[in-house]
Amino acid sequence: MKEFFINATKTYPVRIQENTDGFTAFIKKLVKGEKIALITDERVNAIYGERVEKQLKNYRVTKIVLPVGETQKNAENHLKIIQTLAENGFTRADTILTLGGGVVGDLGGFVAATYMRGIAWINLPTTLLASVDACVGGKTGINLSVGKNLCGCFYQPDGVFVCTAFFSTLDERERKNGYGEIIKYALLSETLTEEDLKGEIDETLIEKCLAIKQEIVEADEKEQGKRKILNLGHTVAHAVEVLSGFTLSHGECVAKGLFAAVKISRKQLGLSDEESAKIWRILQSKGHDLSLPYSLDKIIEAVQTDKKRTETGVEFVLLEKIGKPIVKRLSFSELLESLE
Repeated sequence: MKEFFINATKTYPVRIQENTDGFTAFIKKLVKGEKIALITDERVNAIYGERVEKQLKNYRVTKIVLPVGETQKNAENHLKIIQTLAENGFTRADTILTLGGGVVGDLGGFVAATYMRGIAWINLPTTLLASVDACVGGKTGINLSVGKNLCGCFYQPDGVFVCTAFFSTLDERERKNGYGEIIKYALLSETLTEEDLKGEIDETLIEKCLAIKQEIVEADEKEQGKRKILNLGHTVAHAVEVLSGFTLSHGECVAKGLFAAVKISRKQLGLSDEESAKIWRILQSKGHDLSLPYSLDKIIEAVQTDKKRTETGVEFVLLEKIGKPIVKRLSFSELLESLE
């Protein structure tokens, strides 16, 4: 078991362990009221819903079960959940508990941030991707028809509990999904190495990823400076996700976006052949399809709805080398030319 604290707007504990033993005691320190809204999705509920509910027997639980998929992260569900909380008498003393992947965490966190202008939120991620990235940092929100995560806010959880036993039920695609973000951290920081990527998915791997994010979030919680580097690979990734109608997963698209970032880094920064070869080896290590399935014109058009866009271009995270990311403003024509 590993535990540390993230110091942001809230200081909150993050516990990583191989089972859910002690989860009841963990939340008892954080929950003040009598009611907990357990937000999950149909797939996770079928596997873990009953087990988690048993650990909440001392609370009045309202369970909200969503269909599976990125398309559920929408304004309609956001308001439906808030309405359910109001109808069940939830107050500012009560708590949201999100059980699931990044979709459930993003949506449930946004509900926690906006219901009565903010109530407690505990995050219990069940996917590898959410456990190494989205579970901490406080980015919450929903998608709009024109783009991903265009409505949301920064709102830190009150606690995060990562149980690595949940990963035993993930299929190969979901594991690849998580590795998209893990590889991003390996490119951002030399503290996560190629050897780490060859090892087991365990508490140490999760801790290394979250430690990188912790250092960045604590330095720049609201993404005004350093935190922007966490968007490595994400500008192209979000464009491809939207173009696919979210049939391609976030991690799959991040891998494609990282590959695109390497190409652009070679053109814009003169990233060396030696460094490029090492990065490509890392990118290929988990068997991701790195190709872009849409025309560059369509991808550039989709990038123009990105949160990081300006009137003439977009802020893009590039690599001088592994462990040395920089943010550079590129015009859309420069972006197109670098990808060709």
